[in-house]
Amino acid sequence: MWSNPGTVQRFSLVCLLLTLCVEVCRCSGYFELQLISVENPKGQLLNGDCCDAERSAADGLCGADECDTYFRVCLKEYQKEVTTSGPCTYGSDTTKVIAGNTFQFKGGPSRHHDIGKIVFPFEFAWPQDYTLIVEAWDKDNGTHSNDDELLIERSIHKGKINPGEEKQAVEFKSLIATIKYTIRLRCNENYYGIRCNTMCRPRDDYFGHFVCDQFGKRHCMEGWRGEDCNTAICKQGCNPLHGTCKKPGECKCNYGWDGPLCDRCLPYPGCVHGTCSEPWQCTCEKNWGGLLCDKDLNYCGTNRPCKNGGTCMNTEPDEYNCACPDGYSGKNCEIAEHACLSNPCANGGTCHEVPSGFECHCPAGWSGPTCAKDTDECASSPCAQGGTCMDMENGFECICPPQWTGKTCQIDMNSCHGQCQNRGICKVRPSYQCVCQPGFVGRHCEVQRNRCSSSPCKNGGRCSVLLDGFMCECPQGFTGTTCEVSSTSSLKTPNDPCSPNPCQNKAQCHTLMGDFYCSCPDAYVGKTCSELKDHCKTNQCQVIDSCTVAVATNDTQQQVWHILSNICGPHGRCISLPAGNFSCSCDLGFTGTYCHENVNDCASSPCKNGGTCIDGINSFECVCPDGWEGTICEADVNECSGTPCQNAGLCIDLVNDFYCSCVDGWKGKTCHLREFRPSQCDSITCRNGGTCFDHSDSFLCSCSSGWGGSTCNSAKNSSCDSGPCENGGTCINGGDTFTCICKDGWEGPTCTESTYNGGVCVDGVNWFRCECAPGFAGPDCRINIDECQTSPCAEGSTCVDEINSYRCVCPPGHAGRLCQEFIGLGKSCHHTGLQYPHGSRWEEDCNTCQCSNGDVRCSKVRCGRQPCLLPKTLPAANSNHQSCSGGQECVEHPFLTCFSQPCHQWGVCSTPDPPTPLHTQCEPNSDYLDNSCAHITLVFQKDKVPQGTTVENICSELRYLPVTRTLAEERALLILCDLSYSTRDAVEVAMSFEMDGRQKDGECERIQKAASAVTDALSKRHNTTFLLAVLEAKVEIHVECPPVGYLVPVLCAVFSVLWIFCLVVCVWWTRKRKKERERAALSEETTVNNQLEPLRSNPTKNNCNKDIRYECKKLMGPADRMCDGADDEDERDREGEREDDEERALGVGDKCPPQRCARGEVQDNGWISKGGRICTTRSGPMKAPHRTAYSPKDNRCKNLVAAKLSEDIKDHYV
Repeated sequence: MWSNPGTVQRFSLVCLLLTLCVEVCRCSGYFELQLISVENPKGQLLNGDCCDAERSAADGLCGADECDTYFRVCLKEYQKEVTTSGPCTYGSDTTKVIAGNTFQFKGGPSRHHDIGKIVFPFEFAWPQDYTLIVEAWDKDNGTHSNDDELLIERSIHKGKINPGEEKQAVEFKSLIATIKYTIRLRCNENYYGIRCNTMCRPRDDYFGHFVCDQFGKRHCMEGWRGEDCNTAICKQGCNPLHGTCKKPGECKCNYGWDGPLCDRCLPYPGCVHGTCSEPWQCTCEKNWGGLLCDKDLNYCGTNRPCKNGGTCMNTEPDEYNCACPDGYSGKNCEIAEHACLSNPCANGGTCHEVPSGFECHCPAGWSGPTCAKDTDECASSPCAQGGTCMDMENGFECICPPQWTGKTCQIDMNSCHGQCQNRGICKVRPSYQCVCQPGFVGRHCEVQRNRCSSSPCKNGGRCSVLLDGFMCECPQGFTGTTCEVSSTSSLKTPNDPCSPNPCQNKAQCHTLMGDFYCSCPDAYVGKTCSELKDHCKTNQCQVIDSCTVAVATNDTQQQVWHILSNICGPHGRCISLPAGNFSCSCDLGFTGTYCHENVNDCASSPCKNGGTCIDGINSFECVCPDGWEGTICEADVNECSGTPCQNAGLCIDLVNDFYCSCVDGWKGKTCHLREFRPSQCDSITCRNGGTCFDHSDSFLCSCSSGWGGSTCNSAKNSSCDSGPCENGGTCINGGDTFTCICKDGWEGPTCTESTYNGGVCVDGVNWFRCECAPGFAGPDCRINIDECQTSPCAEGSTCVDEINSYRCVCPPGHAGRLCQEFIGLGKSCHHTGLQYPHGSRWEEDCNTCQCSNGDVRCSKVRCGRQPCLLPKTLPAANSNHQSCSGGQECVEHPFLTCFSQPCHQWGVCSTPDPPTPLHTQCEPNSDYLDNSCAHITLVFQKDKVPQGTTVENICSELRYLPVTRTLAEERALLILCDLSYSTRDAVEVAMSFEMDGRQKDGECERIQKAASAVTDALSKRHNTTFLLAVLEAKVEIHVECPPVGYLVPVLCAVFSVLWIFCLVVCVWWTRKRKKERERAALSEETTVNNQLEPLRSNPTKNNCNKDIRYECKKLMGPADRMCDGADDEDERDREGEREDDEERALGVGDKCPPQRCARGEVQDNGWISKGGRICTTRSGPMKAPHRTAYSPKDNRCKNLVAAKLSEDIKDHYV
């Protein structure tokens, strides 16, 4: 079986691949081939025959019927001697019929017509060496029967290729055809290396916290270290021996250690005056002893317990003795024996004996224990204006300089300023004179007149002095100015200002003459006690230090608030220094007294060759002019690296340009024009709108405004001359346009918006706060909240963090938002030239698609043509930025509607096919409304709308909302927008579903639910500045749903319930009547007979009823008692007895056989217990049956044993 060399070769190759798979188990990438052009001018096959037409006999050329060209591509291992018949180890593919003899792909592949691209995915370590076979074939050739004869041309290319974005151009020429194509190799996401076998997936979870660089190496996130970046870096200064952490910045102490840095040991529990160097020690301080260091070895020195001059002596730990002087006794010499006999108080002080000795009550001007110390009233320097203070007994006197007088020399005798107190009015005459306010007298109005001295308040009222009079606080039952009116003996005083009480906050109202007065609590002021008292007006607010301030509060329990001064701002930490000073420890990149200045890293002008420096946080970035590159714009860009010169032209590199030296009759900028052409100019010679002028063997470009250079490729510094960027922004020139790079804290086209990520700044007094949009956090809303921290995705899936959301990448066989649904392994889907695994989701324009077992399901939002930035308006640094996807170009559109000027930079993405015309009556600013059409008017706050916003931008944002995709899962959703004709600063939105004429139940409310969902989404915070500016959304709908027939089902249900109820009542009534008739019949048949019938007793002894007999004997009484209870037995007992008889008839019986309760002599007396009845018999001759009177005593016995006898005793009636 090994004789076939091809088999041996294939087997060896399989073994090699298996070995590679074992060594490198995680590899992924794809090999991409892009066809450029095919030229088969003669329409021939490789064997020289014509493709479809007959060869002309006259000129020997093939006819007009061209070849139906398609391609077969084979990718295999490197072969020194290439065999075209072997297997395609790395993959093979066959395209559809592309075109005829000659064709090319202009402008690159289209998104929807990507037929020129062939992709070979692989999941093994790429060997670098390869062999590529590209064959062009003819399809449907009726002139050849053998398919092998339909080969047009075969291109064999082999070599070595490494992963990268750059494409390698391959050109194959032969006598028959010329084939041009490009190839490149790319690694899949999270795979790196020249073999795509280095896997590195960034993660931030329990198993690691790292990111990946361009070489696939792990780099730990801030705060993590270790090989897997799963070891947290603890708080700076945290003791490495006694502290640990699970999160960065933590410092959790080990058992026995404490403190912010875990550097303080815990002493033994209960240790009072001791320290430790290791946990649970208790090393006593000086003069302390004992196991817990709680024994004072120097009690006398620590507490000084002996009073009145007693001498203390230490005896034992915590023990002492006091040697008291004469006249004192007690443990601490605290008992004075006639201490005032010696008159210890001087200067007229009065001595009072107290338990501890004596106390001296000193007269004014003296102080001290014995009133021997003269109080120095001049210590506070009371004399102003340079006056001399003389200490007096119980006072002081100021010797004032000329012109000044008063108690403290505070009065200028020649001026009215400050003379009159208590709002007195000063009038200048030969000297000043004070006209006092009512209630005050004296030269300076310093004496308050006591209007209460005459006791004006009557009926026990209490008088209080006011500034302009007095006020009486009346007892209960009296009112009036002087409490002269009795409120209990007459009606309320008319026009009483205190009725109802105008005072607030539980203040008491007092009536004055024609007015009222509110006695306010301490926390309130004002006429009606309605205003909170500002304690800082009456009490000075205390500054603890520069970092902490104590602010008075109206909360009497807390008294003050200690708040941080925030003096160092968000980029610094306040450090308190002695004497109330402070310093700010600034973060890296910030400086200044308050850490509010970003260090200007561009101060040294690091960017070379005209580069623009952009200052960052402890870093900088250079925006290089055209023609330069590198970190500091130090490297000249080699414009010849892309081999722009065609047809063997020699490229010469210039600054931001190149020159092609053409040969063999070629000319033009890139040697692409033939010599016989009359001009060297074409559409690509002069760039950026320049005009080309031909000069025989050369050309000249006349550049438009803002551009210069030989081919108009250099932007002039004209647009930035006016300094359009505000707040320190850096201007990047783009010819006739500009771009502003904003400093930290600013954004917007001209750096005028001061928020981050849609946050709103709330301004306060010496503070600010950022209210962040959903998905962001931090003091300035810069931190993107990692929604993947909670590991929401199911096990085995990968969580990808997004803005205010997350996305789960599911493993094969799982689907759903959290990958929680097991869908099994299904077929993959082919869509737009790409292959998607089963269960995968992806975005396509404004829609979301999902692959389900080979079937692709996409939402149905009509995306329209997406707005884009025109390339000519972009700055030079971003000139290569592609704002359109799928090879589309950004082209100008004449009918864009501008909402906020300027809008000249906007265009729309081109489409390969003309746009499909819309046939809808649901248009903006129209009156048309139906069950599938809704109008929404969005009113904007114009000053918050970014400059350069078009209506199409707003409409595109609405189409790309996640809720819009959800609404369009079943029916196509169309959203059109236009400026509102009726509302200022508003956009009219028309939203409609495309109907197919078959309206289902519940679809009449579809448009209502859709409009509600969109407005709910707009009411939430967004990260787009367009939707953040929406003030109001007005919805206009007109829904008419056909009536639903609920009446008939409801009535049927009600009648069914009533019928079942009646049936149940009838059955219950019938059974009840039947039982009553049976009981009545049984009552009539039953008779009472005192004749003793033969008893069917069982001679076998049974003691189960001994307790019952005993109770019966106690309750029976005399032996002459007759049988009772026959008429009082209820019908329930009869039914129980009848059931017992039936059981005996069936032979079931009871555990206890039927027997008498007791038995004496047969002819004397006896009693029988049966069914709860107690019967007696007398000795002697039989008498006629009769009924005895009702006996409560017998009834007690009956009730006592009824339940037991009905179950265990079976006997006969007598």
